Amino acid sequence: MEEEDRGPARLQLPSLRGAPGAALHLLPCRVEHDGDAAVRRYFAPAIRRPDPGDPDVSSVSFRGRSLKGIRTAVPEGYVGLVLEEGQPPLMPSAERQLQVKSTFESLMVWNLERAPNATDEILMALRWPKIAEGIHASVADE
Repeated sequence: MEEEDRGPARLQLPSLRGAPGAALHLLPCRVEHDGDAAVRRYFAPAIRRPDPGDPDVSSVSFRGRSLKGIRTAVPEGYVGLVLEEGQPPLMPSAERQLQVKSTFESLMVWNLERAPNATDEILMALRWPKIAEGIHASVADE
């Protein structure tokens, strides 16, 4: 999709109340679509645990390709939000309105052929709040 100049966004906080929980899957692909999709119709994973020695790794096939995945929690004290934009503003630089469609506390991260590990960008990003806390912590004077 083409990048476009967009104005600031305002999250409508009342939409967070009563937002349902969602099961999220981060797939190693790009989908050229922006909007709702019949995901349950096209992606109903029959998840397998392939390695008894590594019970955290799951396996599934997607369009004939082997995917390996792990369930990853959102950092403690945080909640994931799935947002949707309301009616686009008339002026491109005008404030956009976002509502909470659903929330999540974990997501399934999938890779082609290999399980996600510490070098995957999403897993590094999810570690950042703990790292930032350490960086910005007070240091006792001696």
